[in-house]
Amino acid sequence: MIAALPSLALQVALGAAAGGAAGFAYFMALRWNVALFERGASPMAILLLVTRFALLAALFVALAKIGAPALLSAALGLLAARRATLRRFGGLK
Repeated sequence: MIAALPSLALQVALGAAAGGAAGFAYFMALRWNVALFERGASPMAILLLVTRFALLAALFVALAKIGAPALLSAALGLLAARRATLRRFGGLK
């Protein structure tokens, strides 16, 4: 039996919210990752790097199973979180 997909609006809202939250967490972890590499804590930094990628990939796979609108809006949410994070920490004027 095929399960019914959520409505288009729900897919877009869910994807954007999940992408934005994941993007903010991803780029904050990236900032922490850079600090770890600068301090020379390479094993911890590599573990964090792999964890960041794995969690983001798992989120995108889960959203792809919900539907393309959820996946695409998550990508846009991720990009919006990137811009907000860069703006917050002075990397973007």
